[in-house]
Amino acid sequence: MQIILISTTFINIVFGVWLYFVMSKSKLLLNDSSGYISVMTSSSTLSLVAALNLYLLFPADFEITGLLNLLLGIGIGWLFGSMVNAQTLIAGIYNGGIGSSMGTMAGAVVMNPAICGLPLTILSEQEIIIFFALLSICVQGISALLLLFSFRA
Repeated sequence: MQIILISTTFINIVFGVWLYFVMSKSKLLLNDSSGYISVMTSSSTLSLVAALNLYLLFPADFEITGLLNLLLGIGIGWLFGSMVNAQTLIAGIYNGGIGSSMGTMAGAVVMNPAICGLPLTILSEQEIIIFFALLSICVQGISALLLLFSFRA
């Protein structure tokens, strides 16, 4: 199961790096509104997916993993937000932090559904973790494809 989580984390990082290079090549096409939306979408989805995968990899220490995920999300948001102007930088940092917080909380609920008062499922913990890891690849891939489609339209 660790191999699947590591490979999905690696695939999501490759998606994120590829998306950053594509967006940096076409940053001349970005005006204020399209840059804001692009930065908001890319930083929030990438930080959500990265935080979810990292929490599923290291679920033992919630505080340490949560803090590292928050710093990672803010870094991702700063990286994507610095492409256009100061408003997109602020939006990137904010959405990166929010996305990483949501990813950490979603990972905590996946590992222990009783936190939110949800009933335990008949599926095993490994099946649920694999499902959410594969779902993170789909979410990251669909958001990257939608952003690339918006550049072409």
